[in-house]
Amino acid sequence: MVRLIRPSKEPAPERDERVWEFLPSAVWDLSFRGPLEWIEERGCRDADAFKQLVRNDPDALGECLARIRIHRVSAGAVSLVGASSEEECIRRSRELLTAESKADFLRVLMAAFRNEHDVHLETAIMTCSREPRDVRVHWRFIEDESGNFERALVSVADMTAEHELEQRLMLAERMSAIGTLTASIIHEVKNPLTFVWNHLRSLRDSAEPLSPEASELIREAYEGSERIRIITNEINHLSHGGESVETETVKVQEVLDSAIRMAQPELQHRATVVREYEARNLYIRGQRTRLGQVFLNLIVNAAQAIEPGDGGQNAVTIRARSTEGDRVCVEVQDTGPGIPSQLLRRIFDPFVTTKPAGRGTGLGLSICRRIVHSLEGTIEIQSHPGQGTVARVVLPKAPRARRPLSVPPTSMSAVRRAARGKLSLLVVDDEPVIARLIQKALLKHDVTTANDGREAIALMGQHAYDVILCDLIMPEMTGMDVYRAALQRATPVHDRIVFMTGGAFTQRARDFLQSVPNLRIEKPFDLNHLERTIYEAADIVDPR
Repeated sequence: MVRLIRPSKEPAPERDERVWEFLPSAVWDLSFRGPLEWIEERGCRDADAFKQLVRNDPDALGECLARIRIHRVSAGAVSLVGASSEEECIRRSRELLTAESKADFLRVLMAAFRNEHDVHLETAIMTCSREPRDVRVHWRFIEDESGNFERALVSVADMTAEHELEQRLMLAERMSAIGTLTASIIHEVKNPLTFVWNHLRSLRDSAEPLSPEASELIREAYEGSERIRIITNEINHLSHGGESVETETVKVQEVLDSAIRMAQPELQHRATVVREYEARNLYIRGQRTRLGQVFLNLIVNAAQAIEPGDGGQNAVTIRARSTEGDRVCVEVQDTGPGIPSQLLRRIFDPFVTTKPAGRGTGLGLSICRRIVHSLEGTIEIQSHPGQGTVARVVLPKAPRARRPLSVPPTSMSAVRRAARGKLSLLVVDDEPVIARLIQKALLKHDVTTANDGREAIALMGQHAYDVILCDLIMPEMTGMDVYRAALQRATPVHDRIVFMTGGAFTQRARDFLQSVPNLRIEKPFDLNHLERTIYEAADIVDPR
C-alpha cells in the first residue's frame, strides 16, 4: 500500500538555529506532503498510475516540485549555492534546478511510491551566479506517527572537484596515449623524409643543367620537404618538452616564430599575423619547448577566438619588447569578440574554457600559468566584450649566450687517425635507403653498412671502427641493445657510437638517451652536419 499523506494541518518543524546556522553540510529540510497529496488527488494509487500521469501531463513534475515547502536550509547549503542568506537560498532553490535534476526528481517520487526511505543519486544544479555544480544527493524520508512520509531531509555534496579530477586523470591518460602515438608517427615520417629531403637538396644544388621548369619543380619540392622537416622537429621537441628541467638561454623571437608556424593551420583562414618585435634580440632563461608550449597555446587561443572566413579583416598581433626591471614582455592580441567578465575572473582555473564543447579542455591557460610561474614570470589576460583579448607574459631577461673562445686540443690518437686520411665507419639502420645515402655522402671514408643490430654486432667483432652511426629504434634489436653489446666487448667500443633518431617515442628510449653521454643526431639530418658530428665523435677537429 502506497503511504500517501492525507490532508491535515501541517505543524512547522521546530527550528534549532544553533545547529542549522553552523551546520557545514548542505542540507534542505522539506515538507513532502504537498506533492504526494497532489498525486493522490489525480487518482494515482500506484507507481504505474503515476508513470501514466507523467506521460500524459508534461507539467506533472513541475506541479509536484512547486508543492514542496522548504522549512529551512543549513549554512552549508547557503554556501554551496552561493546565496547571500538562508532566505535567498530558500527562495531561489527551485530556480537552481537544472533540466537533469528536475528529471531526477521523478526517481525520488517513484521511491516514495515504493516506500523506500532513502534515495541516492548524482545530478547537476546551478549556483546563484549560474555556475554548474555536479552534486551527489541523498533523500531521507521521515515518517509521521501514522507511518506516512511527512518530511524529507535532502543532503547535497558538491562533487565538482572530484569529477574534475577524474576528467583530468582521463585527459592525462588520453593525452599521454596521443603523445606516444604522435611521436611514433613522427618517427616513421622522419625516416623517409631523411632521404627525400637530402635527395631534393642534392638535386637543387646540382651543377648539371636542368630546364627552368624542372628547376622550379625541384625547388618547390625541396621547400615543401623543408617545411615538413621543421614541423616534425618542432612537434617532436614539443612532445618531449617535460622530460628535462634544465634551462638554457633562449632567443624569444625564434621561439615565437616557431609557435606561429605551428599555429598556422588555425591562423590562415581567420586572421593576418602581425609581428611587432623589438629590433634587438631578446633572450630569456627557460626550456625552449616549454616556452614554445606557452606561446603556441596563446596564439592558438587567439586564432580560435576569431571565426574563420574573414582573415583579411582580423589580426593576431604578437609583440616582444624589453620592459623596465630587466624583463621581457610578450603579448598576443586578437580582434575576436572578447571574454565575458564572469569567465575572465576564472580564466586560469582548470577546465574553464570559452570554446564550444569538444573543442577545448580548459587546461591550456592553467598549464601556461604553471610554466610561467616556474620561470619566475607573470601572465595575465585582459579582455573586454567586443574589443578582443590581450594575453601578456613577462619573464626575466637573460644575457646572450656566449660561445667558447677556444677549441679543446685533440688527442694524439685522434691526430694519428686523421693522418690516415680516412675514418672507418659503420652505419646501422633498418632503412637501407638511409644507409646508402650516408655511404654515398661519405665517399672519402671507409663506410660499411648493416641493416639490423645483429649484423652490426657481428661486424664489430671483425673490425675496429672509428665511429659507429646507429639508429636508435629498430625492430628486434635496437640501438640500445647494440650499445650494451659494444659495452661488453673485451675492448669496449660503446663510446664510439653516435645515435641517429627520428624521435625517442618510448619511455625506455628517452631514459636511455638521458643515461648515456653519446652524441646523437636527429633525423632528417643535414649531411654536412652529419660529417661534423662524425669528426666530433672521432675526437678530431673538422679538417675542412
